Amino acid sequence: MAKAVSNFINNNIFVLYWIAAIINWGILVFFYHAPLVETAIAVILFWLVGIMGCVSFFLHWYGPTADKIAEKIGWEPGSPFQKEVAAAGGAFGILGILSNWIHGNFWTATIIGVSFMYFMMGVGHIIDIKKSGNKAVYNAGSVLYSDILTPVVLMTLLVLWKLGY
Repeated sequence: MAKAVSNFINNNIFVLYWIAAIINWGILVFFYHAPLVETAIAVILFWLVGIMGCVSFFLHWYGPTADKIAEKIGWEPGSPFQKEVAAAGGAFGILGILSNWIHGNFWTATIIGVSFMYFMMGVGHIIDIKKSGNKAVYNAGSVLYSDILTPVVLMTLLVLWKLGY
């Protein structure tokens, strides 16, 4: 049972970031009466951009974990491209963390940039699945869904926030 739970978490880590963001949002909205849309943006930027981006940086950059991640994506371990993916994830991770303190147009720029990156990563996964049949756990499944869902949610929330909701 413990191994099954561990495998589920390991293969669906993106789900945990969404759960953390939803719990964080619920606490802030229901106990502290924080505004709905603005708080949703803040927690998604923190968890799904900030924390996830920083973790992604370390996992894609460093030694044995980078090789394991590459294999779970369906890539050859040791590719220099992993370092580039790590750098992009880390850069947006820093922006997501900074979004805790810097709002306004900083949020807008961060959301547009990370939404483009995530969405295009999702498109890349779909192309890879179609062309090569790569259904590796980090190329399909929760990674793919998160790469598509996160930008859609963030862009929708951004529009609502800009409209004053």
